[in-house]
Amino acid sequence: MKSQSWLRKNWLWTAGGAFVLIHLSTWGLQKATKSSVRSEVELKQRTVKEKTE
Repeated sequence: MKSQSWLRKNWLWTAGGAFVLIHLSTWGLQKATKSSVRSEVELKQRTVKEKTE
């Protein structure tokens, strides 16, 4: 009998790892985008506040 390939033996671990990696990376991208937008909004508010004063 031929020995099974590594991927055939561990397909569930591979699929689970890919799933977790994709979700962690999208979570990280969302966090980075949110903080970037917040800082941009804060800068705009500061400039508007300075113009009104």
